[in-house]
Amino acid sequence: MSLDALGNLGDFIGGIAVVVTLIYLAYQVRANTSALSTGSREAIYAGYRAQNAHLIDPDVSEAFALGLRHFPHMPDSQKRIFSHTINDHALFFQGAFALYEAGTLPLEDYTPYLNWFASQLATPGGALWWEETCGFYNAALVDAIDKKFAEETLPDVLNLGFFALDDVERPKSE
Repeated sequence: MSLDALGNLGDFIGGIAVVVTLIYLAYQVRANTSALSTGSREAIYAGYRAQNAHLIDPDVSEAFALGLRHFPHMPDSQKRIFSHTINDHALFFQGAFALYEAGTLPLEDYTPYLNWFASQLATPGGALWWEETCGFYNAALVDAIDKKFAEETLPDVLNLGFFALDDVERPKSE
């Protein structure tokens, strides 16, 4: 066999090796993307459960329900609890938003979180809190929430039993 024939055979084998390597790398990228997406969803679910666990505390739950209705016209101690709690919800949603933008949180998982957080902000107290604080958050996130508000399709979370107050109309005296 001549040197030219051996060179051609080497080029052919090298080409096959490159194709096999590309196929393998494509498979690895697809598997990694799937694992990232699964991990992202699991992290979001864990964060959401942690928020719900925090709201089990009666003082936190009452301050949050009161804040959704009456922020900032409420006692300072409850105003602080409400602000910290809704800020935690905002930071949680900002994480979900970042994962959605990165392509690791699918639209069908992202949309319920957008609806839930925007519904909290659509309350009288939530809207005033958001007006005061939205400048501290990612501009693209603020735009996404503003677009959701414009749709006017958000449910009224104040009708949910776990945001009920014994006396809905009371802001406690300061």
